[in-house]
Amino acid sequence: MKYHTKFSYLRQGLPPLLLAVVAVGGVLFGPQPAFAQTCIQDVWKAHGNTQNLNCTANDVTLSSATNINIINGGSCVNGVCGCFAGQTVTFTADFRMDLTAQDRFDVGFYIATDNDPNGDGAITGQCGATASLASNTTRLVNGLPNFINNDAAPDVCGDISGPSNTTHNPLFVTAQISAPCPLTPGQNLTLPFATTWRQSGANEVCDGTGNGTTTNDVFPGSPSKCNKGILTLPIVSINTTLEVTKTALTPSVPETGGSATYSVTVKNTSTIDVTLTSLDDDQYDAITAVQGDVTATTCVADGNPATCEVGGVIAPNATCSCTFTANVPPGDFGGPPFVDVVEGCANNITNPTPVCDTDDAEVPYTDESSAPTLTKTASNTLCVIDVTYDVVVNNTSAFETLTLNTLNDDVYGNITQVQGNVRSTTCGQAPPVGPGTLPFGIAAAGNYSCSFVGRINSCNTTVHDTVTGGTVDEDNVPFTPSDDATVVVTTTTPTP
Repeated sequence: MKYHTKFSYLRQGLPPLLLAVVAVGGVLFGPQPAFAQTCIQDVWKAHGNTQNLNCTANDVTLSSATNINIINGGSCVNGVCGCFAGQTVTFTADFRMDLTAQDRFDVGFYIATDNDPNGDGAITGQCGATASLASNTTRLVNGLPNFINNDAAPDVCGDISGPSNTTHNPLFVTAQISAPCPLTPGQNLTLPFATTWRQSGANEVCDGTGNGTTTNDVFPGSPSKCNKGILTLPIVSINTTLEVTKTALTPSVPETGGSATYSVTVKNTSTIDVTLTSLDDDQYDAITAVQGDVTATTCVADGNPATCEVGGVIAPNATCSCTFTANVPPGDFGGPPFVDVVEGCANNITNPTPVCDTDDAEVPYTDESSAPTLTKTASNTLCVIDVTYDVVVNNTSAFETLTLNTLNDDVYGNITQVQGNVRSTTCGQAPPVGPGTLPFGIAAAGNYSCSFVGRINSCNTTVHDTVTGGTVDEDNVPFTPSDDATVVVTTTTPTP
């Protein structure tokens, strides 16, 4: 009895090329709904089978993958293929399927695309399925097509037949795969898989009836008619890595600053070509052009990638180099040297995120001595004259006391304290209480007398100054008595 159960696969976010492969029975990727997973047990049960698969038979196995072509997430250079650690790698390859028994029908394989968290190969989880078809089993063996279909139309799925290493055993089925590249650089990409086939008598029609996808009919003829394992591919996990070296060619600059020349080298320590995307200095910004304090550079796009030009391709284990000259600011001899850091970044066409490396260089300062100068100037101390001024405040009232509050000189300022050119004073004393600041509001009956010493620092000059007192009487009527004095200073030349 031939039957087909209808169910659908959800395909999300697939690139056009990948979707085209799916349409002819290729690999299915992307998240699948719970009721329509693409791993082998989901397809088996979707056809009305209730048992779980055990995949204990070894009739057909997945032996190797050759003719690898990486589309995204890595590259192949001179036959050596690498994928970027931790990223998804998408590639096509010819997968070899070997037969160790009699003829088997409707062969195909499932690849786990989720790193097989269930640990059962591609029996459960997230998988991509591939059926052997005339469109993807195209290799010629012994001059004849590798593909064979022993079933009558409308069956389109390939069969595997004959002794080992004959025209139709093994089969070479081309598929496009997307899988996570190992996180650890140096590890090979591994693919958990499950092969499927049907034995004679259980080879129902494999034509995709039900959902138009041939993998709808790629399921085992019994719970044991599948084989699980892990296929190791010659795709090595790699990092895009650089090694930047910076060297100061100028041994030192003077303390006042100067010009220094540096060499910069960038080595590609990856196993793939990388493209230099930038060369920057933390003190000078881009060193690929004359700008700011950069006065000269050979790190320019001159068509020669050996000079570390931005956009230049550096081959695996190859090194580019260039120099630049820049102004160094002033510093101290014996103090810290001038330090600046160059950062180089590069990427790969299939890995657009740049990776970077840095290195610094030091330029010390040299001592720059100069003889000091001394200047001597003679000053005539005979022209420094201290003058004593006597001040008397007289209360002329016969019946009211007078309060003296302030005494100020228009040349010397406040004469009640030593300040400026007031060298000493007794005008800060209020009898009979003795020395101290002239008290505010103390009545001074009769006269108040004091003196102060004022300094004159000029020769041949006349100093005319006025002292003013601030007073009030008992009725709080203010008075500001004042008087002036004149001092004439002259110098003469003594007779020999």
